[in-house]
Amino acid sequence: MASIKRKFVPMADAHVIARATLVQSDFDAINAEVQKGLREAAERVAAAAQATALAAPAQTLPPLCNTGGKKFQLVTEGGKLLLLTERTHSENEVCFIDWLHITCHEASFDHTNGVSDEHFIMDVSRTCESIFGFGITAKRDRGMHFYNTSYVLGDKYGHVCYGGQRNTVLIQLTGTGCAAAKHGWERRLYEFLQASVTGKITRIDLAHDDYEGKFHTPESLEKAYDDGHFNAGGRNPDVEMRGNWKNPNGKGRTLYVGTRGNGKSFRGYEKGKQLGCPTSPWMRYEVEFLAKSRVVPLECLIRPQDYFAAAYPLLSTFSDRAERILTTQKTVQAYYERTKKWLKHQCGAALNLMFQIEGDAKKVLDLVMREGKLPEGIKVPSYLTAGEFLHNLEKTVYPMAAYYESFDLERE
Repeated sequence: MASIKRKFVPMADAHVIARATLVQSDFDAINAEVQKGLREAAERVAAAAQATALAAPAQTLPPLCNTGGKKFQLVTEGGKLLLLTERTHSENEVCFIDWLHITCHEASFDHTNGVSDEHFIMDVSRTCESIFGFGITAKRDRGMHFYNTSYVLGDKYGHVCYGGQRNTVLIQLTGTGCAAAKHGWERRLYEFLQASVTGKITRIDLAHDDYEGKFHTPESLEKAYDDGHFNAGGRNPDVEMRGNWKNPNGKGRTLYVGTRGNGKSFRGYEKGKQLGCPTSPWMRYEVEFLAKSRVVPLECLIRPQDYFAAAYPLLSTFSDRAERILTTQKTVQAYYERTKKWLKHQCGAALNLMFQIEGDAKKVLDLVMREGKLPEGIKVPSYLTAGEFLHNLEKTVYPMAAYYESFDLERE
């Protein structure tokens, strides 16, 4: 070990060394001087700032992002600055969820049955059944939404997509799927996503049905746009009108407000006419939120009315309760009326001919009716009739040798 060299002060007398030694009183004096200097500096800075404020003319802060001073919240996600979807308080349940996309990491599922994609999808199916009341019923022959593989949920109630997107799973629920899901699915999905890994909503559609058209007509929606009732504090959003607005022909008209690229848009359209009833006053109002340049909070699942009311000033005035069951009943009724008209127009003459020959209406019906078959639009969507789920079918036993080989382990 190298020796430590000591330095000595040459010709240093004892009284010189004593004078160079600091005692406690010296430290106290130095500290007092430092604190005094800091106080004086702070007082000078405060005085200068006050003098500047008094001398400067009154000014307002510039608008944020050219929105005319609109207030909004920004959050960070993955290192990006995103807009947080606005929320207000609404006493009434004025809307329901009519379309949904959620994603989460594959680690969110209880993957205990093996390591193959087949076994993993069965775990996803089991989770879907616990939330919605129905699971996966079939595999499609291609992927979708940029995922490698896709599967059918229930009786065409949605899709599950997996593979090729950073180990995430996409679960899509259509409007029919939202109606078919077991009561309370929104709360169960909310709790699942809260406990999941990177779980989030990537699309959610909130809808209100105005069966009698008492809130608005297509014409009044157009006027509401002109009057600024879709202006949420910034510039007027884009607007587009589709259908025959000049000479309405009973096929329905739609007013689109906003752009999907901005993550928020509105659709107001004649729902009854879309279902085939030319004289129906039924209007539907939909707000679509996308996870584009914004974050869609998970609370949209359990308090959708708060986000629906905050989307546009026009929607904050809605008060009638939105009932999914009543909407399903109205939809089935509309399909039934359309079916009767179609049958009379397309087959009425043929049925009359058969009646003239057979002489009995029941016999004619027995000849043409298909047992156990109903038109798609007439069937009431329900998790109780969603089909057989993959995870309930008999599965082949996964060889343990392959299990260990997959993880490069050695059996004991």
